[in-house]
Amino acid sequence: MRRSKKYSRPVRPLNTEAAMGGVHTEQGRDGYTYKVHHIAKGSKQYVCPGCGGVIVVGEPHEVVWTEESILGSQFGQDARRHWHTSCWVHRGRQ
Repeated sequence: MRRSKKYSRPVRPLNTEAAMGGVHTEQGRDGYTYKVHHIAKGSKQYVCPGCGGVIVVGEPHEVVWTEESILGSQFGQDARRHWHTSCWVHRGRQ
């Protein structure tokens, strides 16, 4: 009977974004760590806090929140915002 060689193979690195359900983290210029989730096709209209414009239904965008709050991580999740992808990438620039 042959033995499997699976334990002699190199270990594949963990895909953390896939493990977190498509959410990745980014470090902001303000020192906070933000969780960012890309939405391929939105189902509602939202107002982007970056430009004040409307994110229309079906437009891809980012949902962003931080869990680093004095009031706790649940407050940060409840305060999440929907951003245009370009507004999120260029945030803080003048």
